[in-house]
Order: sequence, then C-alpha cells, then structure tokens
Amino acid sequence: MIDSVGRYEIRELIGEGAMAQVYKAYDPQIGRTLACKILKEERSLDEEYVTRFLREAKAAGSFVHPNIVTVYDVGRLGDRPYIIIELVDGTPLDEVLRDSAKLPTTQALSIGVQLAKALDYAHAQGVVHRDIKPSNILLLPDGHDIKIADFGIAHIDEPDATRHTQAGTVLGTPQYMSPEQVMGARVDGRSDLFSVGVILYQLFAGRRPFNADTMATLLYQITREEPPPLGDVAPDVPIGLQHIVGKLLSKQADRRFQSGSELANALERELRALTDLNEDTKRQGFIPISVRWTALLAGLVAVTMAVSIFFIQQKQSQTLIQFAVDSGASFAKFIAVESAIPVLSQDWVAIETFVAEASRRETLDYLVVLDHRGVIRGATDAAMIGQTYAEPVPAELHSDSGGVRTSFVELPDGSDAFDFRTPILFQNQEVGSIRLGLSRANVEDVERTTLVLLLALAVATIAAVAVVSFMLARLLARPINVARDGLEEVTLGNYDCRISQERKDELGALFTAFNKMVASLENARQREPAPSSSAPARDSTAGSRESQ
Repeated sequence: MIDSVGRYEIRELIGEGAMAQVYKAYDPQIGRTLACKILKEERSLDEEYVTRFLREAKAAGSFVHPNIVTVYDVGRLGDRPYIIIELVDGTPLDEVLRDSAKLPTTQALSIGVQLAKALDYAHAQGVVHRDIKPSNILLLPDGHDIKIADFGIAHIDEPDATRHTQAGTVLGTPQYMSPEQVMGARVDGRSDLFSVGVILYQLFAGRRPFNADTMATLLYQITREEPPPLGDVAPDVPIGLQHIVGKLLSKQADRRFQSGSELANALERELRALTDLNEDTKRQGFIPISVRWTALLAGLVAVTMAVSIFFIQQKQSQTLIQFAVDSGASFAKFIAVESAIPVLSQDWVAIETFVAEASRRETLDYLVVLDHRGVIRGATDAAMIGQTYAEPVPAELHSDSGGVRTSFVELPDGSDAFDFRTPILFQNQEVGSIRLGLSRANVEDVERTTLVLLLALAVATIAAVAVVSFMLARLLARPINVARDGLEEVTLGNYDCRISQERKDELGALFTAFNKMVASLENARQREPAPSSSAPARDSTAGSRESQ
C-alpha cells in the first residue's frame, strides 16, 4: 500500500483498471481531497510510453471545462508516473446502463450535448481523447451533468492491444473505436465523435451498434458493416436524432460532423424541439395558435392550388390537343394538295419521293398515300406499298370537319397518335386519300412538364404561406402569453403585476383592461377592513352553539 505520492497523502484504493490504479488522496497544503491515478508498473516499463503519458496529461492539465475532470498535478513515483485529478462524486455511465438498458431521450440528448461541447473544447486545444466510452463518462448525482475522465491516459495509442485480447472474453473499449482507429490510421477529433455516436446509439436503443463474440468479427463490423438503423431498433426515437446518430457512425470521417460544436448545435436543436413537444403534450391536447393557423392556411392554400391545377391542366390539355389537331389537319391537307397531280397521273415515283421528304418530320409516325381504289402508292414503311390499306384499330373519333377526319389511335408499339384522313381531290373529284399519323408524345411531354411546374409552384406557395402564417401566429402568441402569465399571477394573489407593453391595437386594449382590472382588485383588497381580534371568538361561539 502506497502511503504518499509527492506531497499528497494516500488514503485508500478506490479503483483499478487495465492501465492504472486510482487512490483517494489528500492535499494537506490546501486541505482538499483529490484522486491520484498511478500508472501500473508493467505500463511504466516503456519510457516512450511514460513520456507521452506525462506530456498529454500536462496538456489536459490546462483544461478548464465544466464537463471535463480537472487535472491538478503530474509527477513520478519512482519509475511510475501519476496524475492528481479532481475527485468526482459521480457514477460511471456504464454502471448506469447496467441498471437501465437505455435512458430517457431528453436525458440522453443532454448527455450528448455536454459530450460534444467538452470534446470540442479539448479538440480546440489539440488533444484527442481516443477512448470515449461509458466507463470514462461520470454522471453526477443530479442525473443531468456529466464529466469526461481519463484525458491524458485513455488516448495513448496501444498498437498491441488487440493481440492481448483473448477470444471469448467480453469486449470493452474496442466496441467504441472508430474505423480509422481500428485500422491504425491517423485519428483526429472526428474519431472521438464516432465514439459519441456509438454511445448515443446505445443510450437511445439500449444496445450497442456493434456486437460480436470475437475481436476479429467486431473489428470487421466497425470497419465494413453498417449497424442496424436506429429507427429499426428504436422506432420511437425522432427521425432527426436517427439522422444525427447515423451521420456520426459514418465509416468515413469526412461524412461525420466535423467538430463537436456542429454536433452540439444539432443535438440542442433536437433537444429544444423535444422539450417544446413535451410541453405541448403536458397541456392535454392544447394546440398552439401557430399550429392551428399554419395548418388551416396551408390546407386552404393546398385545396385551392389542387383545384386550380386540375382546371388549368384540363384547359391546357384541350388547348394543346386542339393545336396539334389543327396543325396535323393543315399538314394533311397540304400533302393532299401536293399529291393530287402525281396521283392523277399515276407518277408513283414522285409520290414515294414526296413521302420520303415529308417523313423527315420528327413527330410524324406514319404517312400513307392511297389511290382511288385504296391501294397504297406511297408510305413511310416501303414494305406497305402495293398493299390494300388497313385502318388502325381501335380508333376514337375526335372531329370530322373541313374535309379532315381526325381520330385517336393506339399504334402497334403501344404509343398514342393522332390519325388524320383526308381525300386527294382534283377538280372536286376524289382521286385518292391521305393517312397521316402524328405522335402525341410531344403533347404529353408538355402536359407532364406543366404539371410538374404547377406542383412545384403549389409546394413553394404552400410552404411560403405555412412559414409566414407560423411566424405571424408566433408573434401574436407572444402578447397572448404575456396576458396569460399576468392572469396566472393574479390567481396567485399577486395584484402588483402590470403589463408594461404598449400596443396600438386590440391587444394593447386588452393589456390596458388587464391593468385596470388588477388595479381595481388591489384597491378593493386595500379597502377591506382588517379582521378584528374578536371575530374568531364569535365564530368559535357560533360553532359551539351549532354543535349544541
């Protein structure tokens, strides 16, 4: 048993780990009880190891942070280095988790925020912990605040550590290592943040993300396999927290939070949201004005936009179809006019040449020129020439006017087209006919594009209305809350409260009426006669008579 270390008196052994022994110590010069952590003898044989231990412990000694165990002194006891640290009355987080598999979400979030801020502070000083795990996190008696221990010891590299772990033993620290630390690569503060992600996963889910029976399997999981999504293991965890933990557990460091402050900000946003949600829940279904107005106005705008989009889409579709029909009918008539002389003179070579030129139009699916007997004399498909034309089926008639019969048809490949039929006339005598098919693809593309743009406009409009209405409702809720707080004070008998805000609107009139009401109540109370000393006696006598 060690009696003293430097000027410190050793009282008792209070803990022992794989690297060091921890004693309760007493500093007689300032009358303070401390903790003394002494490196074990077998760890002290490597001088380079000891030197690094002392150097990094001294670096941690400059830390002044409420969530980091303070290092007061560093020295040597013979060949064994020691550090004098703050004696914390706290419970290691791993012991807390043994009693309760997981913590309430708000408590876990609070621990995560403190971890992130403490590590951000340490990383800014150039110190990486490298062994963030529940046993190095002390939960103070208030159940809220934490302190990180083992800066200066835990982050000493141990390249042979895995070789000393025997198969079948319970795995400790390696379960919280980052992939780069497992692979022996260079680590920075983002490695500590990965460990925080493992701890948060455990706090929310009640289990660690990486579990294996052997060291090799565990290290493979950490470096190669994705853990089960937090939402699958703990579906009650808000999706924002699921995203944060998933980002922390990214295999690549550049995909994680890049600093503790980034992580702290993200966790604090979730904590505020969760706190607000809990407050609303406590109000037994109370729905704030901001929520009501936002939902009402957003819903109203959504219905209006949906009806408008429907009618706009219908009108646009009719307009586009009519435009395509008019364009196709004009094109068919033009072809009929140009084909009249060659058909009459039976110049089929000229017809074939004309059809070939006309078929260069991209939207043209087919073009067929028939003679007066219905025999194909020119066609975009040369194999059809000389055959009797077969009408495409089924056909849906659209219009029959101006000498052009227009139908909607489905082509063999399943696509839709406009089918135009018009006679070839010479001196008002029909000498043949034209069959023209124009694709509906362009019309459908325009309809889809317009629908997408209208939906995007609707979403943007609804979002803008929702944001603006929410902000306005929050602004309105503030003076209402002021009036509510004043009324609560009055119910407690405090007639001295007044609302000092001045507004030139209905709420200002409400504040003025409130102040007048409180003043009237205060004056009424002041006018009440003080109770006489004989009143209790009369009451007592009356009570006695009634009892008799």
